[in-house]
Amino acid sequence: MKRHLFFAAVMMAAGVLHAQTADSIAQARLDSIDARMKMMQLKTISVSAPKPVYSMTGEVVNYNVENDETVRGLTAWDAIRNAPSVQIDEEGNLSMRGSDHIDVWLNGSPTGMNGPTLKAFFESMPVEALARVEVIKNPSAKYMVAEGHHILNIVTSARLRTSQLLILGLSGNTRPYYSPWFSYVRNTDRLKFSFHLAGSRSHFVNDSHGSHTLTSGADTSSRHVYRSTSDGSSYYGNNNINIGYKIDSVTDFNLMSWNMLQGWYNDRYGNRCEQWDYRPDTAHYRYRDTSVSRYFSVNGFTNFDIKRRLPGRKGHNITLGGTWNYLFSGRHNESQRLVTLAEGDPAALLLQPFDRTNDNHYNRNTVDLSLRYNRPLGPRDELSMRLGSRPYGNTHRDRHVLLAAGLSDTLRNYLSDYHSRSLYATLSWRHEWEQVTLSADLHASHDWLRIDNRGLFPDDTAFRFFDVEPSIGITYRTPTMHYFRFNASHSVTHPSGTELTRSRTYSDDSYSIGNRGLHDSYTEKASLSWNRYFQKIGNMGVEAYASYTSGGIESVTASTPYADEYLGRVITYSMPFNIASSYKAGADANFTYRPAAWVSISLNASLFQHGYHVEGEAWQERFSWTLYTRLWAKVAKLVNLDANISYGNPTLGLYSQRESALSVGLGASATLLDGRLSLRASVSDLLDNNLYSENVEAPTYASSSSRHSRSRYVTFGITWRIGKLDLEYQARGGAAGQ
Repeated sequence: MKRHLFFAAVMMAAGVLHAQTADSIAQARLDSIDARMKMMQLKTISVSAPKPVYSMTGEVVNYNVENDETVRGLTAWDAIRNAPSVQIDEEGNLSMRGSDHIDVWLNGSPTGMNGPTLKAFFESMPVEALARVEVIKNPSAKYMVAEGHHILNIVTSARLRTSQLLILGLSGNTRPYYSPWFSYVRNTDRLKFSFHLAGSRSHFVNDSHGSHTLTSGADTSSRHVYRSTSDGSSYYGNNNINIGYKIDSVTDFNLMSWNMLQGWYNDRYGNRCEQWDYRPDTAHYRYRDTSVSRYFSVNGFTNFDIKRRLPGRKGHNITLGGTWNYLFSGRHNESQRLVTLAEGDPAALLLQPFDRTNDNHYNRNTVDLSLRYNRPLGPRDELSMRLGSRPYGNTHRDRHVLLAAGLSDTLRNYLSDYHSRSLYATLSWRHEWEQVTLSADLHASHDWLRIDNRGLFPDDTAFRFFDVEPSIGITYRTPTMHYFRFNASHSVTHPSGTELTRSRTYSDDSYSIGNRGLHDSYTEKASLSWNRYFQKIGNMGVEAYASYTSGGIESVTASTPYADEYLGRVITYSMPFNIASSYKAGADANFTYRPAAWVSISLNASLFQHGYHVEGEAWQERFSWTLYTRLWAKVAKLVNLDANISYGNPTLGLYSQRESALSVGLGASATLLDGRLSLRASVSDLLDNNLYSENVEAPTYASSSSRHSRSRYVTFGITWRIGKLDLEYQARGGAAGQ
């Protein structure tokens, strides 16, 4: 009997290796279809290793859902919540490393979904349908995403066949506020379509008080104390349309359109003031301002791109894209001022009563086009080139003020247009070693700006700007799930049209003006971060950073040295200057403790030293810190519990200091009836402590202000899903494998 040795099977499945060998094999006649084979019982040798919950593949951090035993019986949304470095709020909005520029993909293709639609979609999917969640913090050009965007790719173990969902929702709170909405999602092999429409109505109340003082040398020019209240009803609506269509095996078309309507009506404002003037004449006034206003705003953007992978040239791809951004807004305001002279000469009354009607319009339109080409230089090198332009950009403002007597208020009327165009190019190189990735970028742009202001203060001037901005990034990964990243960059900030114009814009008691002497400001940034992903307890990270800005453009409020020629008294005005050098250096730390997929505690802390320096003055410096912690838990695989606390000490601005407030929030939610029904309720700002305060001490201007928004309220929400996801269990590839 002849002995044969062969390998029957070698299998690796989630960390378990099986090797099988045959003891003996009966004589076989392989060339006969009637051959009989007799096999001896196989001996099996098993070597077991733990199945990793987290793993890394190059720049991709994988959360291997199928290896996480603690997630069984939950929803796919619960698994996404556990992806490392990803933060999710109650509405379903995602953020990563402080950025909300996250593209959510499904099996390597963009979904276009976000917020409540994204949340409702994955709440409808069982966790058993997921293989893993890929977190791609610094995607290379092969992914063909916008610069600065991160990717969260959800890879399913089931094939999503033609499926559709209709999602109906209602949310509200006790402010009062209520918002009905619905979404429709349809997925096929070639088409991904989602539509979201929402509307809302709410009521708001805000209180504020404060004071400011104007000085001239050692003398006080004016002192002002006020207390104000505003309340009104607002409305809001938005829709989001996403279309992704696979034209053929190498060409994709994507369209995204987001549009919003918001405004308020019968917004009532009351302001009680007391003012003491000492220059040019002494007077003591008491006055009351009242107004009723209406406001609306329509804005949004439409973006398209055509992505094509070049056949026969692996890794080569080209993307043609375009974006239209727009905003249209209008405000109608009817205001009155009643003045009482408590002390002073009535003949020299400078603070005049008024009765005005005010109409403002603001429009902004920009069109951007870009072409991006990615060319691999080798197995580990790629070069990406991008050309872009803004052929059209315009910002239009106009205001018409009509006095009660039917006369036009020429001092406060204006008409302005700011025209802009730009041309830019970006060259990016990326090289990957086994555990190290080096990326370098060089961005150059040429911008044109034209100011066209008409009215009492005309201005017609054109400007050109050219700048070059380099940056570099290095990442290092270890087999034990340590992730290091170093970034350094140089950036340039141009002054805007409103910062350069010579035109004055008057309000009731002050004016603003640009500064023709402004020049570019420059910022240098560097950061070094470390992240560690643990198999059982979660992840932690620390990022140390430093930035320095020279010639920073800051708007400074000051008092006029003499009585204003149009208002006849000393007033405040604001003007931008390349006045300050500033720095910020500190460290951000984050830690997520995750003993199981149904509970996590996250802690984020920031410690930083920051300061401003004005030529001829001492440095203004301060050490500040902020702390945010959040607890999420799922009880009995049914009810989600959420609690969060945030607090920080004061932070510094130029000549100012801003106070922070303690905020506490609590919430609960549940998904019922096999994912068809979701309920949630929460309490926002439990201590009703949404208090904003600021103190300013500039050379000729000092102020103290405080504003309180009534922010403690109970929020509720209900979501009902109609339809289903048609799942066919079959493993799919992920983004990392493209």
